[in-house]
Amino acid sequence: MRVLWKRIKLLEVKKDSSQTRMDFYGVLIPTLLSRKLFKSNKDLKELTNKFKVQTEIRDYLYDNRTALIAKIIREFEKNTKEELEYNVKVFKKKVLEMIDQTGDLSTNEVTHIINKYSRNQWEDQDE
Repeated sequence: MRVLWKRIKLLEVKKDSSQTRMDFYGVLIPTLLSRKLFKSNKDLKELTNKFKVQTEIRDYLYDNRTALIAKIIREFEKNTKEELEYNVKVFKKKVLEMIDQTGDLSTNEVTHIINKYSRNQWEDQDE
């Protein structure tokens, strides 16, 4: 999970939209196939409903992850550069939040304690 997290963090929109698509697909597919993040196929709906696509993703596609992924990739192929950029940002934000919530990054205990009791955390609470 940590490797996937790092690859998602490094995902950026590039000038060449075809390169952006390839990089995006490289993290999108293993993420959507992950049973750690999405235990049930229906859990994918929350994420996929946020994507900008031309054709609505029908409910029957959630019965089969590979069919759903194929549909999403076909839709992303049709995206304009702006839509692709939006979809990448939505994906990164949502999935990184989910990974952080699961706490399955295998970080060492010291880093966990530092993050838990960091000074920034207390400053945010005072506001």
